[in-house]
Amino acid sequence: LTDILIVQGYVKEPRTFFRRREFRERTELLVMSALYVLGHGAGFRSCRALCNISTSEVRKFFHLFLDALVAMQDNYILLPSNMAALRRVSRDYEENGLPGCVGSMDVVHVKWSSCPMGDHNRAKGKEGYPTLAFQCITDFNRRVQSVYGPHFGTRNDKDIVKHDIHVKKIQTDRLFTDTCWQFYAADGSICHEQGLYVVCDNGYLSWPTLICPFTQAREGTLEGYFSSNIEGVRKDVECTFGILKKRWRVLSHGFTYRDIKICEKIFVTCCCLHNFLLDLMDRSTVRVGRGYPIVDDGMWLSGNSNNVDDSCDHAMSIKFGMRRDKLAKHF
Repeated sequence: LTDILIVQGYVKEPRTFFRRREFRERTELLVMSALYVLGHGAGFRSCRALCNISTSEVRKFFHLFLDALVAMQDNYILLPSNMAALRRVSRDYEENGLPGCVGSMDVVHVKWSSCPMGDHNRAKGKEGYPTLAFQCITDFNRRVQSVYGPHFGTRNDKDIVKHDIHVKKIQTDRLFTDTCWQFYAADGSICHEQGLYVVCDNGYLSWPTLICPFTQAREGTLEGYFSSNIEGVRKDVECTFGILKKRWRVLSHGFTYRDIKICEKIFVTCCCLHNFLLDLMDRSTVRVGRGYPIVDDGMWLSGNSNNVDDSCDHAMSIKFGMRRDKLAKHF
């Protein structure tokens, strides 16, 4: 991380010769102090005794560290951009009975401990305390592929997904819409379907790009087997949220900043570091097991619902039902 920050120019070499001699070691200590704050949810004052650097310097570098990781997020958090990457992601799902799947999606709520009083009612949702919601898409190996947010805790999944630019990309980008995948029909014949999808829970809209389990499916039936399988496979996104909150305690303890933009930077930075650590893992021996308010009143942090056209919801619901039936028969 120190090499990346220095090479990318986020940390400037000091002008004085005295500081130049200790530049490398000092930067490493500041990087470790930033990781300590994220990993333990500690205050900046506690870092002074650990690295012998003033509290103000640690605080300034922490915000520089956030800005640097957010600026480089496209290098770590991204959906498949070519056919080779797309096949690597979809291969794991195909082996588990879900051909054509490119990820699991869900919304995570992070406590907003320093929520401004004016936003308290809009941020206090089902959790019982103010939260910020982030919608994420992960792959089978628990790598974060997209982050969309933040949103106030009162917004539900059905509303958030309408504005998610990453879901929109899966619905419109030719790399995802033109890709074909095979599945078995009820008689055992091989059929073809076009257009990829992600798996989710039953809190989302009935879209063909969002496949969820059957509601109240009985055990031992075709729908029951399919629902049990998809509920097991989509646990990768739930486990990713658990790993993020356990590894980066700043997410578990809650955001201590009133500025919603800083809270967004902290979450994106934690996701970047999560993927950064996954890249360092030896895959040959280790396999992962099973915003701030806009110009109006700030209710819609990322997009306004007035711009969403719901006229095609019925047609998309029909396509969703047909696709889910095909996947159930395939399984």
